[in-house]
Amino acid sequence: MSNAKRVLEIGTFTGYGALSCAEALPDDGEVITCDFDPYLENLAKEYTSKSVHGKKISIRIGPALDTLNKLGNEKKSFDVIFLDADKDKYWAYYQAIMDRGLLAPRGTIVVDNALFYGQVYRETRDKNGEGLKTFNDNVSRDPRVTTVLIPLQDGIRLIRRTEDMLGKRQAD
Repeated sequence: MSNAKRVLEIGTFTGYGALSCAEALPDDGEVITCDFDPYLENLAKEYTSKSVHGKKISIRIGPALDTLNKLGNEKKSFDVIFLDADKDKYWAYYQAIMDRGLLAPRGTIVVDNALFYGQVYRETRDKNGEGLKTFNDNVSRDPRVTTVLIPLQDGIRLIRRTEDMLGKRQAD
C-alpha cells in the first residue's frame, strides 16, 4: 500500500510484527527492529529465522533512544516506522525520529496504543497515559505532519510526514 522498502519497528517483543512487515516488503527490503532485552533478541531470531523473509530483518538491542540516535548517525531513513515501546517515552521517540531525519519524505509512523485504554481522555492518568496524552497533543500541533487517530482497540495513530528532507514545507 505504501510501496515501503525500509521499515523501523520500535519495540520488537516476539518478532512477529517485524516478520509481518518483512513479508510485505520487496526482496531488497529491510526491517530494523529494536528492543532493550537480549532475551527478546534471541526469541525473535528463533521465530524470524524460520521464514524466508527473516533475512530482511536485523535486530538492534539497547535503549530505543540510543538506537534512534545511532540510526540517525548512520543516515538511515524509513518509509514506515512502527512505534510500540515504552508509552511514557513516545514523545521523545517521535522527536528523535523527526529531528534525526529517520522518517522519509511522505513516510508514515504507525503508533500503537495511542488511546491507552482511554487514559488520554481521563483527568487522572498513570505515567503511560500521561506520556501518551503529551505525545498526542504535541503531534497534533506539529506542522510537519498530518495525522489521523483510528479508535480501534486502544488506538492506532497514523502520522504522515508532509515536508521535504530539509524541513521546509512544499509550496502549494
